[in-house]
Amino acid sequence: DPCRLRRAKRERGEVHQAMNRLNKSQKEKVRHFQAITDCNESLAASILRSNNWNLERAIEYVFAEGMEYSNIKPAVLEKIFKEYKDKDEDLVMAEGIGRFCDDLGVDPSDPITLVISRYMAAATMGEYTKDEFFRGFQRLNCDSVSAMKKKLPTLRKELSDDDKFKDTYEYAFGFSREKGQKSLTLDTAIGMWKLLFGIYEWTLCDSWCDFIETNHKKAITKDTWFQLFEFAKQFGDDLSNYDEDGAWPYLIDEFVEWRQEQEGMKA
Repeated sequence: DPCRLRRAKRERGEVHQAMNRLNKSQKEKVRHFQAITDCNESLAASILRSNNWNLERAIEYVFAEGMEYSNIKPAVLEKIFKEYKDKDEDLVMAEGIGRFCDDLGVDPSDPITLVISRYMAAATMGEYTKDEFFRGFQRLNCDSVSAMKKKLPTLRKELSDDDKFKDTYEYAFGFSREKGQKSLTLDTAIGMWKLLFGIYEWTLCDSWCDFIETNHKKAITKDTWFQLFEFAKQFGDDLSNYDEDGAWPYLIDEFVEWRQEQEGMKA
């Protein structure tokens, strides 16, 4: 139909013109959004624009709208879930998660598993409920494990973006807690810090962990966990401008004092 071809050509031209009006950052967000949701360019730009170009909020919007933009049928996800679920519980547990990671081609200790778990909004480390498992595949618009595997490079980029890394870092606190606990056990906190700050490359992480093990010896509160990232982001390895009258948790104040004493002893 010549009329239909002309209309399609005109629409492609309009989309191209609309994309050209976007700045570099907006175009990158459109590409990232497309990689996560599989929306076309025009729809991706429209959703992002309606969410003030906030990528995370736009992705949340797609999910909150009942996955209107995902055509994945529950029966497809049910089949995937059954591949990994425990034989006695309606959960994917440690053994199933291990096989899931094998099929994705990642080690269970790879930080990318935290990103995937965040998209699932998984509440507890070491298990995925059916709703969580479905949610992750729906939010990432994947109808197979191989489709999710193809999205890993895009998801891994989130670990090198400050804002996205912060989302994963903050999510890790609740995810890593034992059920029913408000704080994070010291051993778990130290393990997660070394994992996450190994990516963020905070050079004082080992020093912080030594201080915590030697001087604190208690569970880690949510406030300390959250504020430590802001502290690492603001000061890096240079504590010379640290203001002890700032609104930092007492534990960070004590660490700075301890660190300065350590540096003085070296001098």
